[in-house]
Amino acid sequence: MIANATELDAALSQLASFADMLDALRMNAESKNDWSLFPLLSKGYLEHIRVLNTEIRGYLRDHPETAAAPTAAG
Repeated sequence: MIANATELDAALSQLASFADMLDALRMNAESKNDWSLFPLLSKGYLEHIRVLNTEIRGYLRDHPETAAAPTAAG
């Protein structure tokens, strides 16, 4: 559970990292034209993304003023 703006920044950074890892996995499967393992390998990344999205949305719902404030990441 995200407790403050610093943890929000960390969660946003983690979200970007997992999205990048998922994209790299996709590009690898695409370059090899082999999608056989993609569903299995992407499952963990997608779950982490889902959890982080839920936590980020929960924090922003409870702290709407944070959504308008600039963060260190952006």
